[in-house]
Amino acid sequence: MSSLYSSMPQSSMAWPEPMETIYQMLGAEPALPARFKRRELGLSARMYIAAVGNLPPDTRPWGSMTWLSTVFDVSRPTVYQIAAQARQQWLEPVDGVAEPAAPAAATQKATRTPVSERRIKRTLLTLALPGNAALRPMQAVLQAAFDESRSVGFISELLTSAGQQAGRVLASLDYRPLGRVIALRDETFFQGWPILFLVEPRSGVILLGHVGKDRSAETWGTALLVAQDTGVELAGLVEDMGRTFPQSLKAAGMSLAVQKDPWHILDWAKRVRRDLERAALTALASVYRLEDQLAQTWDSSCFDTTYVPAVAKCECLITQHDTFLCWQAHLGDALEMVDWRAGEIRDPATNAWLLDETLQALAALTHPSVRKFVRSLRSYRAQLLTYLDWLAVGLDPWRQRLAANVPTPAAQVCFERTVARAWRLRQGVINGQHWQRLAHEATDLVALLVADQPAYRQLAADLTALLDGTPHASSLIETINGIVKTYLQARQAFRNPETAQAYLNLLVLWHNMRSFQRGKRAGHSPFQWANITPGTDDWLTLLGYPAA
Repeated sequence: MSSLYSSMPQSSMAWPEPMETIYQMLGAEPALPARFKRRELGLSARMYIAAVGNLPPDTRPWGSMTWLSTVFDVSRPTVYQIAAQARQQWLEPVDGVAEPAAPAAATQKATRTPVSERRIKRTLLTLALPGNAALRPMQAVLQAAFDESRSVGFISELLTSAGQQAGRVLASLDYRPLGRVIALRDETFFQGWPILFLVEPRSGVILLGHVGKDRSAETWGTALLVAQDTGVELAGLVEDMGRTFPQSLKAAGMSLAVQKDPWHILDWAKRVRRDLERAALTALASVYRLEDQLAQTWDSSCFDTTYVPAVAKCECLITQHDTFLCWQAHLGDALEMVDWRAGEIRDPATNAWLLDETLQALAALTHPSVRKFVRSLRSYRAQLLTYLDWLAVGLDPWRQRLAANVPTPAAQVCFERTVARAWRLRQGVINGQHWQRLAHEATDLVALLVADQPAYRQLAADLTALLDGTPHASSLIETINGIVKTYLQARQAFRNPETAQAYLNLLVLWHNMRSFQRGKRAGHSPFQWANITPGTDDWLTLLGYPAA
């Protein structure tokens, strides 16, 4: 019996008999057929609303219509509409009894053009992506725009079913037009579940978005194989220093070239320098305290056994900090693709020599943070300069074309370095460097160099595209991670990994089909840049909700 009445609406108000008695007898009911807009509002509830709504105005308790809309979770216009429909179909007109006046909103709704269920669903999905609206605001928007309401359960079920359909759409697409892909991979977390990502860097296509129960090597290996099943031909990976990443390639039986993300390495170097700085400042503060103590009361024993060692420790830490600071700059230089000062495109031998010299110098420092840092870099030494090998594949043919169009070797070097330096300075501005003036000057110089020379202009555009298209860092996937986290947080929580995966599918499909509004990819979607043709440019149409 308790289960029968478990979903009965509860109220803290009491009404006159028999209105109160009948309300207390209402129980749970099965959902009505699909032709009803509010299927969860059962037949007995509708009859009760109709009975109260058709009481003569002079005998109907004040506030009862508002109370009905609250306890049954419907709008006041819906309450008046149910009462009016019952009056028209079941009740005979009574002389002398005035018809209950519906509010203006109900009258306006009756004269509005009906809104199709497809349009309601398209609106809700658009509010989710790209609107990033939570469920309650979605209800408010529907009420304000269409004078319609849908329950939280209805919206949640719509997002889940649409996400499942999005997963089927993504699985059916052919990614072979991408060709050989050097993919970015990363992982983030939501509700404790790891979310695994693979992204194609040139187009920005998310190749894989997977909600896993763990981030083990086996899970990652399976994810890589699933990505290949869609037609993706993986040629390499750009990744951070995740512990399970090397084992995942073995688990998948793959042998791929790997580039460790320089941004994570340089960010780690910044943290190590701050550790050294804090340690040196702490040691310096200790020396100052001892000096104050000895100035007040001289103690030869304290001077020899405490002060002198403290000064030596302080000087050692300051020296280590200054040495690390110097070689930190050289480490960043060793991981460059283009020298921003001269525009030289780095060759593997030069960067390898500078990297080895840096590691050798840092290995002489004894601070634990430095030792851990150097040990990790040495373990990944072979994967720190892979991007230069990838760049050489396209750079050699480009240099052959350059030699055929530019007569002398000196002019060829000048052309290459001028274009490459302009590209590097623009990248620095994008990454937050205050190089705006230098970037404008370098860009103007390139424009002057290629003026009235179509062949030169094409060579400059091709070199810029080559530098842009060589995967070097995983900043793009970090940006996508941030976007994904923003949309996931709007949902607050998911019941289980399956519902989270459904929403992630929805997000991935929307991202791959949305048109970039700014940046170098502006005007086209990731799928359009990748020449992947899902059949339409409207992602909602693929889900079964066309615009017309």
